[in-house]
Amino acid sequence: MRISKLEEKKVDLYSREIRILEAEFKIESFGYYDFYLNYELIENFSKSYVFINNLAYGEVQFYEGKNYSYLGELKLKPEKYTFQIALPYEDFKINFLEIKEKDQSNSKIKNFKIRNNLSDNAKRLLEFFQKIYANYIIAGQHTNTSAGPEIAYIEYITEEKPALRGFDLLSYTPATKTQEMTPHAIIEIEGNKGSIEKALEWGRDFGGIVTFCWHWYAPLGGKDKTFYTINTDFDLEKALIEGTEENKALLRDIYMIGEKLSIFRGLDLPILWRPLHEADGRWFWWGAKGPENYKKLYYLLYEILTEKFKLNNLIWIWNAPHPDWKIEEDLYDIAGIDNYVPPGNHGPMKFSYDLLLKLTDYRKLVALTENGPIPDPDLLFEYEAYFLWFMPWFGDFVFNESFNSKEHLKKVYNHEKVITLNKLRKLFSMR
Repeated sequence: MRISKLEEKKVDLYSREIRILEAEFKIESFGYYDFYLNYELIENFSKSYVFINNLAYGEVQFYEGKNYSYLGELKLKPEKYTFQIALPYEDFKINFLEIKEKDQSNSKIKNFKIRNNLSDNAKRLLEFFQKIYANYIIAGQHTNTSAGPEIAYIEYITEEKPALRGFDLLSYTPATKTQEMTPHAIIEIEGNKGSIEKALEWGRDFGGIVTFCWHWYAPLGGKDKTFYTINTDFDLEKALIEGTEENKALLRDIYMIGEKLSIFRGLDLPILWRPLHEADGRWFWWGAKGPENYKKLYYLLYEILTEKFKLNNLIWIWNAPHPDWKIEEDLYDIAGIDNYVPPGNHGPMKFSYDLLLKLTDYRKLVALTENGPIPDPDLLFEYEAYFLWFMPWFGDFVFNESFNSKEHLKKVYNHEKVITLNKLRKLFSMR
């Protein structure tokens, strides 16, 4: 089925008016369908979001020098559907949408392997992930502060806690006192202190799963929140040259983080480790110098933490989903994507799931490592979007009901296929 007539409209999306293309199509028989877009040849990489019947189906990518993009696979029943895609920029032109029926699904992991050099409990946790894959999704919640009021709020509303709690290492390096600091930056840094101790409590005492990201304040120079490219002149390319001042500061920070994470190694407490996240967006300094420098930094970080600090309890998450930014397969365990769709939209994000699987050659478990609205579990399993976990960002993404209403939180946290902390304790223990 080829649809060349896509009507342009303007809609309010992400709190601003944007252009979308819209088309209707009809499915005649129940089955699996591949979706493709043909577009004008482009010079720069771009990406956008797709909606079907007003539900978010996730991210699609358009590559330089290409004019054809595979969006993903959907299991559809006979009925009429409305397809919408937000146009990434003014001159972007789509020629047609193509939908092809096929005999069976191919959007499952085929040859997932566990790295040999992982600790016993890290291996056990990955084995557990393998076991629940396609049968359950883990409830996760990021907490930017050690206090983590999001956890108490979720428990108050749902009488359950997430199985996976997200922490940040943003306050654990010395260059966090910068020029022109805003009150928000100061409060964030102070509130983040003590996260290591809370993570230890979450994993050791509560029996939960711990994940860390690292909003890495630039090792030298800048104003306010210097993890943002726009706020620092720290040059990663120079920092990768041995002996430079930038290199010395970079290594100082890595070694400090290695020391902090060593407390978990002594207990063989697995950590889902998501460093250098969203590098492909280039809004953080670790992505500002392009994919090759990002990969050099990733490999340096991996070498120091794995070989010098022996942190074989770290389960590494690659979180720069773009083919040019791919990390060597044996140096990460899980692939993650960060997607923020419009408030209150709980679509299945299936195209984001398929994008990750394709980028990892269908050999890695994949996760929704950051999100706003939580996808509806019923839709996730109906459309076979088998993310390992979801992870709403902190603050308003939890407390503001426009993102996740109380009713939606109750549905999610009491869903038979969602693993909460109580359910995790019954299914898995690292003790």
